[in-house]
Amino acid sequence: MIHAQLTMRSVALDMDTKVDVLLPEDRHETKDLRGKKYPVLYILHGAKEDNSSWMNLSNIFLMCRDLDLIVVMPTTYRGSYADAEYGQKYFTYIADELPMKMKNYFPISDRMEDTFIMGESMGGGGTFRIAMRRPENFAKAVVLSSGNRNPFADGRTTAIDRGVFKDEETWLASDNNADTLIRKMKNYQGHKPDMVFYCGTEDHVYPGCVELYETLKREVPDMNVKAEFWHGQHNFFFWNQAIPKALKEFGFEVVENSVI
Repeated sequence: MIHAQLTMRSVALDMDTKVDVLLPEDRHETKDLRGKKYPVLYILHGAKEDNSSWMNLSNIFLMCRDLDLIVVMPTTYRGSYADAEYGQKYFTYIADELPMKMKNYFPISDRMEDTFIMGESMGGGGTFRIAMRRPENFAKAVVLSSGNRNPFADGRTTAIDRGVFKDEETWLASDNNADTLIRKMKNYQGHKPDMVFYCGTEDHVYPGCVELYETLKREVPDMNVKAEFWHGQHNFFFWNQAIPKALKEFGFEVVENSVI
């Protein structure tokens, strides 16, 4: 698998931004693969992280090394994968601009059936919102360790939260609130992506993750929603255990005894 580190201009953000990309590599024989299109997995990082976190802290490279899969890992810093009230348009960038640019640069399939998204913590929330707001674009989404966090409810609202979401009234009515998206999905007649939740039972967001899973499953019964919870906390020790489970959900099997 080839690891590419990109610096590219985003129109939505009006600035340069960084993206890590993993590309399939024919490591055992040389074949002409021109014209071949590959499935793609978008992976979103958590708060206080950037695009390098999954490469530095996870086993994603090893797990995907022998897969015919392109993995895209962008950065939004503390942008919450939202179009901020006062700040950058990170939802527009991740949901709309980034997929188009990646297809322009790399041999990525246009098929919804070949398009997946996954993220942890803040990236899990971004995964949920992007898949729910762009359901026609994704076959499956995996939410790692994230619930429907109200940034104004815990008494720890930051200036960054206010810049992104403005105030509680605005947040409650917006598509940044998972409850709003669930109400809309309830009446949506198009394709609904599969949604999978993984969370550690010792994670501080575990109650919120369970609540979001149960609410979605109850309110949108025609959507394929499932979850798996096991011992773990809010860290890459847990998320590394989740990666092979997620890849299996996406239709890939990790080969543990492949030739180096």
